[in-house]
This record gives sequence, structure tokens and C-alpha cells, in this order.
Amino acid sequence: MMPDHIEWPRSVSSEYPDRGERPLHFVAQIACVDLPAELWGGLGPRQGWLLLFIDPNQGAPEGPDAFRILHVDALGSEREPPADLGPVHDGVYSGFDYDYCRTADEVPRRWRRWSVDLVVVPNEARIEGQRTRVAPDNFASILYPGQPVASDRERPAEPEPFTWRGALHVLDSIARTYAASAKPPDELKIPDWLVERLSQPGYIGSLLAAIEADDAKWTATSRPDLERPEPEDEATRLRRAQTWHAAESRRTRREALAAFLTSHPTLESIVDYLHRSERELGEWLAAMHERVAGERTAVLAHDLDNPIPDDAWQALKARLQQDAFRFWRHSCIDRDGEQGHVAFREREISAWSLQRGHIRELVADYYVDEAKRALIPPAVLSEFEPHWRSLYHNRPHRIGGYHDGLQSDAQIGPTRKLLLFQIATDDAMHWWWGDAGAYYVFIDMDALKEMDFSQATITLECY
Repeated sequence: MMPDHIEWPRSVSSEYPDRGERPLHFVAQIACVDLPAELWGGLGPRQGWLLLFIDPNQGAPEGPDAFRILHVDALGSEREPPADLGPVHDGVYSGFDYDYCRTADEVPRRWRRWSVDLVVVPNEARIEGQRTRVAPDNFASILYPGQPVASDRERPAEPEPFTWRGALHVLDSIARTYAASAKPPDELKIPDWLVERLSQPGYIGSLLAAIEADDAKWTATSRPDLERPEPEDEATRLRRAQTWHAAESRRTRREALAAFLTSHPTLESIVDYLHRSERELGEWLAAMHERVAGERTAVLAHDLDNPIPDDAWQALKARLQQDAFRFWRHSCIDRDGEQGHVAFREREISAWSLQRGHIRELVADYYVDEAKRALIPPAVLSEFEPHWRSLYHNRPHRIGGYHDGLQSDAQIGPTRKLLLFQIATDDAMHWWWGDAGAYYVFIDMDALKEMDFSQATITLECY
């Protein structure tokens, strides 16, 4: 919310100078009147607003081209970003993926707007082993007293779509996966080692015998679970059921391989099959892509932010699951300690298996929109709110005080280098800095005293 006369910060990336000058991405705007008097030793602004902009698509953002700090005296109307603002993640470096977008051009140009509270907390560094720690253990539970907080290592299960836009996410993710794997038709290259092995007298027949021998060893080891009476305790019953399921899977795989080798008993017939199935797979993928495009057109006929009836979603899901292609593939394995043996396994690929729905992000997008929050099913909301309260690796966003370093340690005691911003990896914001790291913006106390934010520096630390 900058005044109209303030220009949106731009820079020429030191990593991509050929791209020319580009807008930086808006990260945070803080009301300085909310900052405590003792922050930064009393230095810095207590009126106006501090704004942080960064270039999220640099691998080593160490220069002034990677970020900008602005201090504005007054608010303006909420600013639309420049038309030439790039994606928040261009896919070059690690980060949260945007597989629910059909192409990189559809990746969002802005992060979701999420209001935050400034919370004053003690900031005391302590030595633990070889590292300096700042945030208390389980810091999120201190920030959200009396409210459920999930573990930062457990993400909520991917919910099924509850609006038509969610169904669109699923279909677009299939298109993205297809585009990433699509390649021009090409003759399948049959490796020499495969031909050499299959040419050996009796070798093709040994493939089934090797599977049967391996299954016999497994069955002998698993016989106690397979033959015991129905156990009383739940854990043992579960293990027994899993063992029976594994036995059935092995039997089905063995019978399928026997049928495949009966139909293709020679090197020539196997090679012919591999070439033919590769062509048929390409044809199926192209046709599947067209069918998914038709499903997408049908979804777009609805108001995307209206609830999708469960029967409509289940019917669409069933069509995607049934749109499948089965084929055999070879691999190279070890057999009895000898390398370079052949194995065949039947695979199935379906339109559904290509989907990467990312309905999680849709839940967050709806949550920050008061007009759409009611669309989120209560059961889904109860899973996500505790997750959004968690702090990734116990690292908060922070202004002032000691920083929670990944590769560096806070220096205990007085310092001239003051922390302006610590911006951490954050699931709620869909922020993933480098390898799940954090940005640290520092400024010298004399520059802060003069309100010269051009002297600030930025560091990205990752795992």
C-alpha cells in the first residue's frame, strides 16, 4: 500500500542480466508504530511503514539487486503489481512446486496476502552444543497458547477437491506432468546387455524360475504369519493381513509374468513387443491429454468457486482412474550376487496417476479470502489451521534481536549489525527459500540511525 508517487522497486539480476530490469516481489509491509520502543536499541522508524521486496529467483541473493527496503511515511491504496512482474518461483532453484499450474507461465506472480500480528517476545540466545539457539523449543505453542499446533514435519493429507476450482487444479496438474514428460516420437533403444542376456540359451525360461525361487524363500520366511490362527491383538492382525496381501501380490505378479513370457518366448518377440508398446504408450498419452483437455473444458463451464457435488467429483475421478494403459518394462537387477540380469515388471499408468492436485494451496487461498473461507469443509479446516500455526524447523519470522541462523550463529552481546527482517520458510505463505532456509536482512546501526536503508544487506542460508 505505497503512495502513488513511490515507484515499485526494480533491479537487474546479477544472475540473469540478460533479462533486463525487472520488478522485485513484495514480501511484507510493517506498521512502524507497532514496533516496541526498545527495538534496535531505540533506533529506526516508529512512524510510517517498512516494506520489504526481494527477487525470489536468485540462488545466491547477496547483492543490492536481490532486495529493497523502503520506508514510506503514508499509506496509499493497495497497489497492483507491475504487469511485467515474473513468477514467484521460476523453477530453476529448489522451492515449493506449482504443479497444479499447466505451464510455468501460469505460476502466480504474487504470494497470497496473509495478515500477521506483531508479537513482542523475549529474545535470548543460548549455547547448545556447538550452536547458538534463539527461539525456545516448540516456539509455536508459545505464540499460540491454548490452540492446537501441528508438528512442522507433518503436512495435512491432500484433501479431495471441494470446489470446481479444485477439480481444475487436478486436471491442470495432469497437463503439467504430461508436458514435462512428453517427447517427440523416437525409436526405443534396446540396450546391448539386454539382447546379450536374452540371447543366452534357456535364459528367458530362467526369468520365471528365478521369480518362483525368490517367492518360495519369502513364503518359507513368512509361513508363521500366513499359517497362524487369527491373532487377538490388533498389531499382529495387521501384520498378518499385510503378509497375506503381499503373498497375493506376489502370486498375481508371478502369473502375469508367466503369461507374458508365454506370449513372448523369444528374443525377437520380446524386442518387437518393447518397440510396439513404446509406440502405443505414446499414442495413449497423446489421446489421454486430449481427453483431459475435454474434461477441463467441461469444468470451466461451472463457476469455479462454487462447491462441486461429491457425485460429480467422484465420477470425474473414476474417469481419470479408468483412463489407463498397461505395459511391460525391463530393468537391470542383481541375481545371486551377479550383476546385469534382466527383470520384467508390468506397469500401469493412468491419467489419475499423473495428477498432482495441490488442493492444499487452494485451501490456503480460500482461507485468506473472507468471501471464500466458508467454502472450506470444517473437517479440512480443522486439519490445516494447526498446520499453519507450526514453525518450519522452529524458525519464526522475526524483526530485531538475535537471528535464528541456519549456517551462522548469532553473536551474543552488543553488535553494530542489527536484524531488520528474518523471513523464514513458511507453508502458510507457500515460501520455501532455497533448501528450506531463511532470508536475513541486516543493517549497520549508523545507517539505521540515518534511516539509510540502502545500506542494508541480505543473506540466504539453507540446509
